[in-house]
Amino acid sequence: MPLLKNVPDIRTKPMREIIYEHLRKAILRGELKTDSTFTDAEIAQDFGVSRTPVREAVQKLEADGFIERISMKGNRVRGISPYELAHCLAVRKAIETLAVRYTALRITAEELEQLRDLLEEADRVFAKYSGEELLERFFPVVKSFNHVVFEACRSKILTTLIWTQREVFDRYRVMRITLPNRPHKSLSRRKELYMAFMNRDHEKACAIWTEHLNESFAIWREKSGLGKDLEDFMFF
Repeated sequence: MPLLKNVPDIRTKPMREIIYEHLRKAILRGELKTDSTFTDAEIAQDFGVSRTPVREAVQKLEADGFIERISMKGNRVRGISPYELAHCLAVRKAIETLAVRYTALRITAEELEQLRDLLEEADRVFAKYSGEELLERFFPVVKSFNHVVFEACRSKILTTLIWTQREVFDRYRVMRITLPNRPHKSLSRRKELYMAFMNRDHEKACAIWTEHLNESFAIWREKSGLGKDLEDFMFF
């Protein structure tokens, strides 16, 4: 039985890169769970290739901190420590606040209209639903809103960093911890951010998103049970 699902057979990239990206996403999605193990031979069999590109892909995964080599067992999927995840959140704060500054200056009328439509959709969700159903319907609206906001910064470097970091947060369900504790605040903050974009006020946009992420970190630290581990962590 294959170890991985939906192994791609496209040869548009070097095989080592295809294998690396598929394994990375499998780890981030939780398909390959923390502390699970796999061998180069299993991956080579799944992809129908020799072990050489697998070994190269696995070496890159190890260098990037996703796995570690275990003698006689193959490769173990690494978890992430509370401090490492807290630093990921700090990196997120740095790059996302920079992105919203640029967005305030570069967002188009069409993108502003998209944000307005999403905020109106969110209002309809809040008017009609409550509890878990409200959250399940609000999650995709938030994700769509964020996507428009960050893509509007017009920086491929920034958006690549942002979506890479957010993959880590999806793996550890950071949003699923923070959003249920303040859905109304989450919506009101995005309305404030929209107005800052309308006014081309990059300082205000940065201040709004900084406050939003500071609150997100505080909620995550408390609700994740990591308050003791991170009580001296400086969230710059």
